[in-house]
Amino acid sequence: MRRNGVSIILAFVCIGFIVGATLSFTIPYQEERLILTGTDFGIVGGLTAPFHAYFPLRSYNQSIEIFLNCSNGSLDIFVLKSTEWNAWYHGENYSAYYEARNVTNVMITVEINPPSISSIDIILQTNYGDARMSVSVSNYWLGYNDSTGVNSLIVAMPFGLCSLFYATKKTEHDENSIELDIS
Repeated sequence: MRRNGVSIILAFVCIGFIVGATLSFTIPYQEERLILTGTDFGIVGGLTAPFHAYFPLRSYNQSIEIFLNCSNGSLDIFVLKSTEWNAWYHGENYSAYYEARNVTNVMITVEINPPSISSIDIILQTNYGDARMSVSVSNYWLGYNDSTGVNSLIVAMPFGLCSLFYATKKTEHDENSIELDIS
């Protein structure tokens, strides 16, 4: 009987990890990643400063929030798909998620639609002299916690195997017992 109790406990632990993995694969959560922040951030005139936002594979509702306040100078802001970088750099036709020129104050949320699985480039460029600013750039998305789900399934396997082992193993007492037929 003791082995059956251990088997049942191990089976419940295995089922718990499987339920946790299922929830990780099916229930999305909001994630935020800080790209750039600073209260005394500066870019020298004529300089281009690229920053990158990355989104996980199974994410949606992707956005980039940009808060910028220049105390000295102004700058150009471009939010591009990474595949558009070369076209932008060489002055060819490109499509930007967001573009603003000669700005001193920006407070915007750029929606990335359709969802991107590659990186997004956020380019700050000073063509109007040195720029001193306070800046905050973050990216947000809803996604699934695939790595936790896979890890939970990997952890569930040994518990399931041990549960099966204890459930099917016969004890010495079971093998040597003699049945008595009382009639």
